[in-house]
Parts: sequence; structure tokens; C-alpha cells
Amino acid sequence: MKTLLTTPGLTMAHDAENGWLHLIWRGMHSEEESQACFLRILDQVCLTQVSRILNDATQDEDGWTELTRWMNRDFLHNLADVGIVAMAWVLPDNLQARTDVHRMLAPLDCPMVDTFSDPEAAYRWLQQAPPQGNCQLPTP
Repeated sequence: MKTLLTTPGLTMAHDAENGWLHLIWRGMHSEEESQACFLRILDQVCLTQVSRILNDATQDEDGWTELTRWMNRDFLHNLADVGIVAMAWVLPDNLQARTDVHRMLAPLDCPMVDTFSDPEAAYRWLQQAPPQGNCQLPTP
């Protein structure tokens, strides 16, 4: 695995063998810092041409409350637009963060996202997810 980005709140690596980005979130995040990280993620999806993401938020401490609307309206749809078809989301222990993630993902059709409490289960699920798919967003 090749590390692409390391910040206090995020480590992003390219797992070429599995064909996905591996994200590890840690600690507390400001809205601005998180949005900057999300833009870097989009850039790396385009550069690496991956179609899947292993999103490990087990060490996240503050949740996604202020980002929920933005992520649902923009970021997750942008991921689908650049080719992401599947994401395994490992939930944090933080109850508020878990609630935020479920609220954010509930109305999402694309990309296909499943949540996990166990990183190994997320890894196995993502290995079974198709590396390509037909993830078409509805037109407004």
C-alpha cells in the first residue's frame, strides 16, 4: 500500500492490489479541514482511477454533524461522478458520529455504501464488491 496523504486527521493510501483507496480518519475535525481532505480524496480517486473506498472512521472522535448535508448533497455524489461504485464505511465508537453517518447515508442511492463495526468485515465486503458498475445518478 502506498501512502498518498498524512494529516493529523486523515491518512489516505492507495491499495493497488485491491484497487481501492484506504482512508483512516482520526481525532477531531473542523468543517474546513474535512472539506479540504474530501477534495484531496476526489483528486486521488481521479489520479489512481480506483472505483472503491475503504473508509475507516473507527478513530473519529467528533462525528460528521456539520458536514452531513454537504456530504450528502455534494461529496458522495461527486465520488459517484468520478467513478466510485462502492464504499465500505467502518463506523466509529462515537455514538453521535454513528448517528450522523447513518443519517447521511440513508437517502443515498449511489455509490453503494455499507456500514460496518468491524474493519475486517468491511475489507471482506469491499473485496466482493464489483470494481466496476453502473452507478448512474438521477438527473434533477
